[in-house]
Amino acid sequence: MKKIAFILVLITVVSTILTVNIFAAKIPLRVVVNGNRINFPDAQPFIDEIGRTQVPVRFVSEALGADVGWDGKTKTVTIEQGRNKITLVVGKSDYTVNGKTMEMDTTVLLLEDRTFVPVRFVSEGLGANVEWNASIRTVYITTGGTVPTPSPEEGEIRYYDGIAFNPATDVDEFGRMTIEKSQEFLLKMADQLAFVKENGKYYIVGEYPEIPEEFEWSLGIGIILKSGAKRSFAPGTRVPGFDIPREGTFKKDTTGLIDINDIEGFNIVIAVRNKEIKEDLGILNIVYVIDGALSDGTTRRANFVPESATDQRISYTDIFNFEKMFQW
Repeated sequence: MKKIAFILVLITVVSTILTVNIFAAKIPLRVVVNGNRINFPDAQPFIDEIGRTQVPVRFVSEALGADVGWDGKTKTVTIEQGRNKITLVVGKSDYTVNGKTMEMDTTVLLLEDRTFVPVRFVSEGLGANVEWNASIRTVYITTGGTVPTPSPEEGEIRYYDGIAFNPATDVDEFGRMTIEKSQEFLLKMADQLAFVKENGKYYIVGEYPEIPEEFEWSLGIGIILKSGAKRSFAPGTRVPGFDIPREGTFKKDTTGLIDINDIEGFNIVIAVRNKEIKEDLGILNIVYVIDGALSDGTTRRANFVPESATDQRISYTDIFNFEKMFQW
């Protein structure tokens, strides 16, 4: 009966999620150079057994302004950018940067006639900075600490808490943030939301990331009780004690509002929507069950659920840090 009650509450909270006929897919690896995502038309990046991100050498190198050379006899790759020159050999971990021998913890690979190189070593060898965001499986590469100014027709790249945003490419014709870009913001918000216990009290803490001025956050937190009832926290709610801020940083004391021993699970919905039209292209839904399980036997779920049935649901369940969020 508990399982049935929990499922019924989930249907009530996010009925649109459960009625959309879409399927789960793992978010692909992405590489962003100076705010622009690199397109890999055939061979795709992957993480090797050492944990290094391997990319087809030509596309990232050329995005960094470098020329790529290949010697098929010796299986040697040369990457030249101004005075910088990197030489790598397939199957070897040693390489040279401007004549100096270096060592990496992985090797250059040749797969299906494509040469793959570890993106960090090559990018840093060319003087670029490299950052890895595991939650959205994205490598961010920047050169010289600045982002080149795009031409007017390409839009103007702006940064919000480290997330690159270009109104010309990251907003659809209706003013909604694109699915791909909204995922970055939603996952960053989820990373800054947690249920913590301090000095015997129970709090919901959160910090809304910066976001483009024309957009706003939508956040709903449902706490499902064993009795089948639900306690909902949201900005603007008229229920006394259950209101949370719509922006900035907050720390909501839930002590006295909820019997911690009566909690069966959590259901969280986060969205980024246009302020004027109040629309979005999808939500991030996080479900965590303490007592019992979902209908498929799992106890946790983190999915990006598109508004349209023609787009794929993206599953983050395998990489999402549930322990960090749920500490009660």
